[in-house]
Amino acid sequence: MPSIPALQSQLGRGAFLLAVLGVLVVVLLMVRALRRRQRDPLATVVAGVALTVALGAALWLTLRPVAAGASVRTLHLDPIEGAWGWDSIAWNPVIDNVALFVPIGALAVAWAWRRSPLLVWTGCVLLSVGIETVQFLLPLGRVANAADLLANAVGAGLGALLAMALGVRRRPARSRDAHRSRQRVS
Repeated sequence: MPSIPALQSQLGRGAFLLAVLGVLVVVLLMVRALRRRQRDPLATVVAGVALTVALGAALWLTLRPVAAGASVRTLHLDPIEGAWGWDSIAWNPVIDNVALFVPIGALAVAWAWRRSPLLVWTGCVLLSVGIETVQFLLPLGRVANAADLLANAVGAGLGALLAMALGVRRRPARSRDAHRSRQRVS
């Protein structure tokens, strides 16, 4: 099975990102369909499995060592400095970090569908803070970077908005009304 960077290299960055977005939308639509059919536990399992895969991929991509024996700790707290390449803003890493967290934000909202999307987004941001902290503390040859943190937060926010736009948190109106009616009778 090819690795994620190898697959991205074979497909090209744009095609790879579109493929990931396509799979994400299919999973979110499946979760929405299950919720509308009153299959909330199954919808939560589907969202949870997909979220676990997305988290595993993100952790593998961000926490695997990039250089053998690298022990230099680097921290960029200025997001502009952290996103700066040789002669301008290095957009590819910024776009990659945004894209990395879109599925995490969307699937986290689908999985924790009864929680506030703002609370779920905050959890995604804390995950990003944890990743950047580990990148600084362990000798992975990686740079802990505020630009990555901001890009990850934007990606998680876009993912949460996508999940809400696709309606993964809602049940059909009639079932909510029926549920409320049953509560009043009890």
